[in-house]
Amino acid sequence: MKKHLLVVFCALLLVVVTGCGNKNQMKCTGTMNEGGVEIKAELIAEFDDNDKLSDATIIEDLGSKETADQYCGLFKLMNDADKGIEVSCSGSKVTIKGYAKIDDEEDSMIGKTREEFKKVIEEESEGKITCK
Repeated sequence: MKKHLLVVFCALLLVVVTGCGNKNQMKCTGTMNEGGVEIKAELIAEFDDNDKLSDATIIEDLGSKETADQYCGLFKLMNDADKGIEVSCSGSKVTIKGYAKIDDEEDSMIGKTREEFKKVIEEESEGKITCK
C-alpha cells in the first residue's frame, strides 16, 4: 500500500512540476474600458501540437452582477450554441468558452499561430491586453 501511495504521489508531483501540457496554452490579461465599464479580462488560448490555435476561453470581470447579467443576456441572444460557444455568468464575471469561434469563418482566429494570435489580441486591444 505504501508503494502504491508513493507511486501516486510521484506521478502527481511530476504533473505539477511539468505543468501537464500547459506548453500548449497562452494566457492574456489586461483591463479595458468599454462604454464606461472597466473590464478585467483573462484569456486562455489553447494551441494544438502544430502550434495553431484550437480554442480559447475568456473570463471578463465587469465589476457588478447587474452589468454582467445584462452583458451575458445580450451575448446569449447574439450567439448560438451550435458553434460550440458556451456563455455563463457568476456574480460579476462572464465566462465565454469557445471565444475563438465567435467571428465568422473568414475572420476566425482558429488556426492562427501563437504569434499571429498574440499580435491580433494585443493590437485589437490597443496594448491593453498582453499575452505571455
